[in-house]
Amino acid sequence: MQLKHFQLSVLNFYRIRSMFALLLALALTGCQQESIGATTQTIQPEVVAKQENANAEVAKTVLQVFKDPTCGCCELWIDHVNDRGFVAQINHPENLALEKLNRGVPPIYQSCHTSVSEQGYFFEGHVPAKIIQRFLEEQPEYAVGLAVPGMPMGSPGMEIGDQFQPYEVLMIKADGTAEVYATITTREEQY
Repeated sequence: MQLKHFQLSVLNFYRIRSMFALLLALALTGCQQESIGATTQTIQPEVVAKQENANAEVAKTVLQVFKDPTCGCCELWIDHVNDRGFVAQINHPENLALEKLNRGVPPIYQSCHTSVSEQGYFFEGHVPAKIIQRFLEEQPEYAVGLAVPGMPMGSPGMEIGDQFQPYEVLMIKADGTAEVYATITTREEQY
């Protein structure tokens, strides 16, 4: 009787472990996409033409985007900025953390991807395209970029149904300090 109870316990352990592994795999694939072989991907000319017509006020501002090749939320954020007239050039550095440090992104403000404008400003994480455009027009003194630390639910690229978490866009200064550049309290304020 004890042996049968032991065998059932072991069987239940393996069933639970298998279910946990399956759930973990499903959760991890939510922010993953198949790896892209090239280190740089440029948007096709016909996509650029469509973007120009859709949002003529953004004069083809190029953003170099540094990201992990398997991150799906980064791809969704790239779609967000491309749909609003930017041109994303995707890079998959071997050491993303080192790339961020070399670009001047303080570790405390880091998120899943970093984009860099032609002027050298960085945009860390899920910063809305309209906030990037405003920042590039203003070019605030002593600023080196903007950051949305973490991955706020409902921010561009992090949309899941109607879920939304208010968040702040921080302006990072050359001395490493930050101040609030924009507060996003509703989904609509992002677009």
